Amino acid sequence: AQAVTAKNCCGLAPIRLRLFSRPMADADDDEDFFKKFEEDSETFFDSLLSDSSPPPAASGAGGADARGTGSDASPTACFDLADDDHIALDTDAVHSEFHEDYRLPEIPEPQPDFTKEDVVLHEVLHQFYLRHRADNLANINAIVKKYRGPALTHLWAQLALKYNLKPWEAVELLADTLYLGAPFEYDDPERVQRLEARIQELREASESVEGKDASAEVDHAELLRRSISFGARDGTEGAFRMLCFRGISESCGLRPQAWKVLLGYLPMALHSEWNSIQAEKRALYATYKDELLLVREDHQVEAKADVSFSLEAQELLQEIRNDVDRTRRDFEYFRRPATRGALIALLFVYARLNPGVRYVQGMNEVAAILFYVMSAEPDTAEADVFWCFSELMVEIKEGFMQAMDNSSEGIYGLVGAVTHLIKVYDPQLARHLQRCDLPPVVFAFRWCTLLFAQDATLPDVMRLWDSFIADPKRFEFVVFVSVAAVLGCREELLHADKQFQLAEVLQDAPKRADFEKMLRRAWAICAFERRTQTPPFPMRRASLQVVDDFSEWAQTAAAKAQEVGAEVARGIQENIAPAVAVRAAQASEVASVVAQDGAQALSHWLEDTAPARREAYQKAHTHMSSLWDSVRVTSAVAVSKGQRLAADYGHAETVETATARLNAAAGTAATASSAVFGRLAAAFAVQPEDHGVGSDSADTSGTKVYSE
Repeated sequence: AQAVTAKNCCGLAPIRLRLFSRPMADADDDEDFFKKFEEDSETFFDSLLSDSSPPPAASGAGGADARGTGSDASPTACFDLADDDHIALDTDAVHSEFHEDYRLPEIPEPQPDFTKEDVVLHEVLHQFYLRHRADNLANINAIVKKYRGPALTHLWAQLALKYNLKPWEAVELLADTLYLGAPFEYDDPERVQRLEARIQELREASESVEGKDASAEVDHAELLRRSISFGARDGTEGAFRMLCFRGISESCGLRPQAWKVLLGYLPMALHSEWNSIQAEKRALYATYKDELLLVREDHQVEAKADVSFSLEAQELLQEIRNDVDRTRRDFEYFRRPATRGALIALLFVYARLNPGVRYVQGMNEVAAILFYVMSAEPDTAEADVFWCFSELMVEIKEGFMQAMDNSSEGIYGLVGAVTHLIKVYDPQLARHLQRCDLPPVVFAFRWCTLLFAQDATLPDVMRLWDSFIADPKRFEFVVFVSVAAVLGCREELLHADKQFQLAEVLQDAPKRADFEKMLRRAWAICAFERRTQTPPFPMRRASLQVVDDFSEWAQTAAAKAQEVGAEVARGIQENIAPAVAVRAAQASEVASVVAQDGAQALSHWLEDTAPARREAYQKAHTHMSSLWDSVRVTSAVAVSKGQRLAADYGHAETVETATARLNAAAGTAATASSAVFGRLAAAFAVQPEDHGVGSDSADTSGTKVYSE
């Protein structure tokens, strides 16, 4: 079957051509034709099984002829490699064992000099090309050698575009094969080269140490220690920051010192002065605390009586105390009176020294993470946490300030970035969340504000913070982790259509996720976002953005139209229906008394109810007109914005479908409202006072009014 379907089965093509292009002259030639066809077929398949016949020629890279130039040169068949795989044909990649049976090529074994990460990439490419293009299997080693390291993001970007992979699928492939030794979090090529050279220098220095344990964990800790020494020597922290971004082992004991450096408490350039800096800062905090607070032997904290605005200070202290009492109660360490007292004290001192920020609920969770890390030195932990917390709040305080909520720097700026990237990497999931009316702010607000301090286990939070505070683009990585957490539960989200179900899945996503896989997924998103966009991936075409915007506007207009319908129904029920019901009961009572003169009774009823019906109708008309005016305004704004975007992007033709949908939604609502008004006008039209109604006509009109 493979031989028949292979695209390079050159010998079969003439037979198929003769079979289907033969003119059907008359039936007498059929016997000769099929006899000839059978002979040709037997000849062809005998040639496939023969070792003596030469194999058909195969094209090389770019379609070049693979035959030798001499007359006696035997042809060598090799697998073609597409141009957009960007692999030049290498002699090592030529499959010299390629015979006429056209079986799948033997997959080359990983080369002896391949690292563990090279072998992983080799295996993933093996599975990838089996699914997408088997004739590239022979070139896996060449692909690995060309794209390993920092260039890996370009490989998966090109393959995703060529084979129409969804962006989230490319993220998973990159996450599985990412080279952690490559500085993928940096977007400056020159800086990447400098960091690679520095890391190589650190590795060579570490390998020269006699008796060094060869385990990966100890090696990483050794690299961290040496990066501090190298940074102290030249005043740079790039290599140190890069190593911390990939995680700091709990067993190495370097996390407290590393966080102090990364947060700016201990500048790398002042390495020789670290001891004096810490002594001065700790003494200064003790002074602040002594001026504002009184700490009893049982670790109870009270505001001093002479503190200005003492009532306000007491309220602030009580607010902090209530929140600290609820902080990490599942950990025995945070239930200790000494720990609680220290947290209350440092948060109160910070709030009093920073009145523009003050204290906001959630700061207790952030301070608790810092306190747990610095607890390795219990005598100085409180003061060190205060200064680290102060340095951290300089960069994340906008998330706690209500005045910054609607600015691009505030929490909505971060949530907006999460929303945008979910649309970019998984448009299907973004549309699903939008249809279910679950805005990203529901789950991203707390993640971004508290840096997952409340939404992941304590060990995982510390590991995340290694990357957050070491990120060269300072806390942008929290956005990538948020997107990674959402993508990690995409299947559960797509199968849920209720708001509370979606909220439950997202609320537990960081805790239930495979943490290492979620972290690698976030690294992969970071690598894609910070790579040189050649080719651009994921696609962010302006025309697609216009269509997305129009889709949202069309849905908004449709929702507004539904709201109009609901308001009209309520208006009729609340205003018209009660009047009709009351008067109908009166009419029924009159009719029972004067059954012989039903027409006259209904005539009286029409006259009596005319004012009530006229007033109810006018109320409904006014209310509905007001609502429909708002729909017109929404539609006008949407069309105006769409035309402006189309003009800016130069892709006006791409918005025709969205415009048609929007117009259809508005037209449907307008038609529905017109029909309602028509029926109301016909049903509740007020008769002239001098009308004369005969018995038949009165009975008919009265029945119509009642039924309508």
